[in-house]
Amino acid sequence: MSRRDRENDRVGPAMNRTPLLSQGAMRGATLIGIAILIFLGYMTWDQTRRIQKGLDDRLGGIETRLTQISAKVGQPAPAAQRARRGPDPNKVYAVKTENAPYKGPKTAPVTIVEFSDFQ
Repeated sequence: MSRRDRENDRVGPAMNRTPLLSQGAMRGATLIGIAILIFLGYMTWDQTRRIQKGLDDRLGGIETRLTQISAKVGQPAPAAQRARRGPDPNKVYAVKTENAPYKGPKTAPVTIVEFSDFQ
């Protein structure tokens, strides 16, 4: 066998070779492949639909809770919650300022006292 014959055997056209599967088997494999693709597409669509339904249900719950919270914000707070902590802003408190550092004249008509606790 010559060198050229050996090369043609190695890289010759596919027509010279015997097909691995018959034409009917190739059609069957193609139909099975298409059926698998359709099935996977349906499964993906079904899973997406289920996830969307779950998200819609959760969103409805969030909207309901938000409506409840909005209604509570618009209502006046109960008396126990309205009680302020700290000094009464309507009361006048007497504060001793003798020997305390100050700015301005001692006879000023208004005295502003600043108190800080650095602990």
